[in-house]
Amino acid sequence: MTTIRFIFLFLSIALYSCGQNTAKQKVNPKVTILSNKIIPLVNYMDNPDSCKQAILYLDSATAIDNNCFQCYYNKLMFLYSLKRFDKAVETINECIRIKPFGHDLYTTGGILYEKIGDTISSRKYFQESMTILNPVLDTMQVQNINYEMLVSNKAINLIMLGDNKTGNDLLKAIANRQQEPEIKEITLSFMNKSKKELVDILTNSQYSR
Repeated sequence: MTTIRFIFLFLSIALYSCGQNTAKQKVNPKVTILSNKIIPLVNYMDNPDSCKQAILYLDSATAIDNNCFQCYYNKLMFLYSLKRFDKAVETINECIRIKPFGHDLYTTGGILYEKIGDTISSRKYFQESMTILNPVLDTMQVQNINYEMLVSNKAINLIMLGDNKTGNDLLKAIANRQQEPEIKEITLSFMNKSKKELVDILTNSQYSR
């Protein structure tokens, strides 16, 4: 089985079951059943019909519970494979509606708006991500398990906002601290890229394998 994942942490789209929702809320069993039906379809991400079927399951789940965050979040990877970035924008906004303080969601939204050519909205989303992110980083220790992910997110935000030097410096520092060769290589591969190059990389489903 090929595990679907975006290679950069802030765009990570993991496959979750709504039954694994960490929030202390009761999940409708029908939503869980529909959500779980997408799991075998992940094996066939290159098949448009499989992606469309998965989206139908997830749409049915959110018709029952429109606050199922994981349903919307999982839907993103199928929309990416179908290159339905217009629908992906709508979907990430549903995620933001449910979790309005998710800095990574705004970064993803900014990337998607940039992809569809709405640079005004994309800039607002990158700025909002920074507004949420900076106070967290100001009080976070480097040893924190989430530190590198948050700094990576900040670096991409900065590059997308036009501050290439600071963003690339942050990426280089992350790479220098990284002990795992694969992640180090991935981080370096994002350096010195134009905005368009970054957007194309981060919205290319081939990078998610």
